[in-house]
Amino acid sequence: MKKFQRLQLKIFDQHVANIQICDRPSDGWVRSIRKAIGMSVRQLSERIGVSQQAVSKFEEGELDNSITLKTLRRAAESMDCKLVYAIVPNKGKLEDIVKEQAYKKAKEIVDSVNHTMILEDQGVNNVKEKIDEISAELANNINSKLWNK
Repeated sequence: MKKFQRLQLKIFDQHVANIQICDRPSDGWVRSIRKAIGMSVRQLSERIGVSQQAVSKFEEGELDNSITLKTLRRAAESMDCKLVYAIVPNKGKLEDIVKEQAYKKAKEIVDSVNHTMILEDQGVNNVKEKIDEISAELANNINSKLWNK
């Protein structure tokens, strides 16, 4: 299972690296693409099979994030386009997210143990080294416990 998770993480990171991300146009994708190809609201409504008011609601819904993926897909296909949907890391790779979380979790563990041992006049030696060691172990053995509070 761990090998599969590692492979899955690397595959997703490769896919994400190939995605060119840009911000949604200020008018939204549906309206912007529709206008760019010279299609009217009426023409799009006929292609989708809904009223002109429904298309206007689609376009407004995209701007306020209430449109569904199903509706976006229908609109895109009606303009001979396809909907591309992805969740991508804010920065770096998915692997970086795992490593950062593993470090946080390792620091919590070491700090907790160190606090207890300091109370007993025994403190943990090489705190940074221990954190790095535990962090690497957690990052190499990905599981849901990594995300527990």
